Amino acid sequence: MAFDVPFPASLEARFLERENRFVVRAVAGGEELRLHLPNTGRLTWLKPGTPLRYVSRSSGRTQGRVLLARDGEVWALLDSAYAEAGLPQLVRRWGWRWLSAQPRLEGQRLDGLVEDQEGRRRYLEMKSATHVEAGTACFPDAPSARARRHLELLAAHDGALVFAVLRADAERFAPCPVDPAFASALCGALEAGLWARAVRAVVSPAGLVWDAELPLYCGA
Repeated sequence: MAFDVPFPASLEARFLERENRFVVRAVAGGEELRLHLPNTGRLTWLKPGTPLRYVSRSSGRTQGRVLLARDGEVWALLDSAYAEAGLPQLVRRWGWRWLSAQPRLEGQRLDGLVEDQEGRRRYLEMKSATHVEAGTACFPDAPSARARRHLELLAAHDGALVFAVLRADAERFAPCPVDPAFASALCGALEAGLWARAVRAVVSPAGLVWDAELPLYCGA
């Protein structure tokens, strides 16, 4: 299979507990590990015994970086840096041109600057969704003032917003009810014409493939 983003070699572990927002305890081969978690969401579906894949990378404080976690029958990508790396491939599917990564806008750093089919330059932001219930993926899974600021910036500057659903079992997308302020802002922005898409990725220990666009609803 040709992956839009191939992943580095990873190792197996089992989740034990979340030590804090950025560190988890896990076990592999009878040895307990401390792993960096590059995801600040609540991730309430992570339970003791959940299979993980991690990239071995000793930092003195941790022995690696969590890449994937398995929820039921599917893998979910917890390191959104790999989804961000796949943004250039994704925007080309819409006939857009990738210009640069990490542009600044009003003091905020966004994920990309692109040129659409009409030649307009747009600031682009991607938000990663790893929480799915009854086929509905949602973002954010914890209140996020930063996400709301980004949304307001994009709406004010004719930007573009991509919700990357980083697991294969989602059929639709909606904002998580845990952050009603974001949900309300998203509804208003969509009604005002903000360009937004929800795109599902199929992930495996080997890599990521952009799979399909999902229906996007502004209310849960």
